Amino acid sequence: MRILPTSAKLTLHILSNRRIRALESTTVITLLLRALDRVKLQAVFDCDPYESRRTALPGARLVKVLVIHQLLSSATQRGLLRAIEEQPTLQAALGGELERNTLSNALRQRDLDQMVEAWLRVLQTYQPWINRLGKKFARLAVVDATLIKLSLQAFTWAEYRQQSGAAKLHAVYEWARGIAHQMVVTTGKVADLKAAWQFAWSAHWTYLFDRGYLGFDLLTTLLEAKAHFVVRLKRGVNYRILQRFTVPAASKVAGIRLRSDWTVSLSGWDGVVLRLVSYQLPDGKLIRVLTDRFDLSALSVAQLYKERWAIENWWRWIKQMFKIKQPLGRSEQALPVQIVGAFITDLLLRAFEHSSGFTSGLYEFVTRCQEMSQVPIEQLTKNSDLRKALEAVAKLLDDTPRHFQLAA
Repeated sequence: MRILPTSAKLTLHILSNRRIRALESTTVITLLLRALDRVKLQAVFDCDPYESRRTALPGARLVKVLVIHQLLSSATQRGLLRAIEEQPTLQAALGGELERNTLSNALRQRDLDQMVEAWLRVLQTYQPWINRLGKKFARLAVVDATLIKLSLQAFTWAEYRQQSGAAKLHAVYEWARGIAHQMVVTTGKVADLKAAWQFAWSAHWTYLFDRGYLGFDLLTTLLEAKAHFVVRLKRGVNYRILQRFTVPAASKVAGIRLRSDWTVSLSGWDGVVLRLVSYQLPDGKLIRVLTDRFDLSALSVAQLYKERWAIENWWRWIKQMFKIKQPLGRSEQALPVQIVGAFITDLLLRAFEHSSGFTSGLYEFVTRCQEMSQVPIEQLTKNSDLRKALEAVAKLLDDTPRHFQLAA
């Protein structure tokens, strides 16, 4: 048995006491803010020559305020400010009180590109903590959009229909980790295809699209980036069959019955040869998808397109669990800035859940973190799953900074 010298024992005892005292004031919110501090977000905002004038609410502090907002019960700006005013622990974590005009101005004036860059830096740092699904290096992403309904009278910029308003959140969703890694917010009337031009495409990734994204120019851009696509064919698009491949007779796997596998050329898209796979769902509905992936079986192509529904589940998750349907401010800039805060909160909680050994599932972890967001870890039920998980996260955040170096 190894016997530690007295000085080493004393050091361990002091560190243990410090950790115990820290748990007396550590909450879910303070853990999230500590995780943000490890990323050094303010460096992102300091590139702005006007940042030195934003002494009351610099960029990194605004990110913290938006994360806190996602954990509190109130969805309003007034409720957020009241919570900060009445909770000394929140004031201490934020470095003081927050004036309403200060927050309103920040939501209206903050550069969205800076906020997105801050989110991507958090993503780059903590995505190694998040579990992958499927193959280890799966490069599969889903592109889709969802509406956020708004009052046109209150949010005059949110043009959608004649008597109703809406914003539209467009995202590129990474299937393997269950998180978004690109986002664009537009008014509700902006077409999905038009918004997709703002995304960047990565070589060797396969992107899944619904038929609203079937545009020859957009898909040409993907091919030029050495990316791949699987997109649903929409009615009215003419094609010529170049070759027919045999599909297994009466094959039916995972609710998919293959009907055809053809090589085709599309009218108006000269010089491009694609593959058209058709399959039937259990309800008899026929689905036809186009792809440039000739290396996959017809069944694999059909199964890939079925994975597009993963983003529908994610939309429901993000809308149900986080505050994006009620903007903190009425300006056009306020909603996307708030959504970035929701994405960062979602990302960090996923990282905490996976790295802490919590075994009851992500939904259980996030809901319990929201319910107990301001309760010190020391006051949680001893040996409960949540307390043990948060203690593990606290210990991890206290360990050497190498855990938080940017991922390559």
